[in-house]
Amino acid sequence: GPALVALVTDSITREPLSLHTTFICADGTKPAALPGPARLMLGRHRKAGGVIRLWPDEAVTTGLGVGEGLETCLSLAHAFRPVWSLIDAGNLRTFPVLAGVESLLIAADHDPAGLAAARECAARWCAAGRTAALVMAPAAGADLNDELKKEQQP
Repeated sequence: GPALVALVTDSITREPLSLHTTFICADGTKPAALPGPARLMLGRHRKAGGVIRLWPDEAVTTGLGVGEGLETCLSLAHAFRPVWSLIDAGNLRTFPVLAGVESLLIAADHDPAGLAAARECAARWCAAGRTAALVMAPAAGADLNDELKKEQQP
């Protein structure tokens, strides 16, 4: 069926690393059930240190929004731009301080792994003299996309 397909690049070198695929229904919603995983990365390709640049490097001037999943980052983009997806909590935890970027807005998944990764990333950026702030859905276990979908329901 239909899918979101995104190029994963190295956060520093911009070198292509992989393709990230998220399967969706024709109306853009998540499938209720799939015979396999809802998300796939190309086999034998690394995602560690990778990002999905939802906006090009030229759009990243002094501030950048980041989050784990594509859906969370696209939801963050309703209020803040530019935004990159870091794919998962592991990449968020280790996201490097980027030259020229003075502030980072982190869309944290409201779960233990997401909060720990977001806090570690923010602490590293602050220790480097940058500004870092976290935003998250109020409900435990939710992300910004869950919150946005809830607001859009009639």
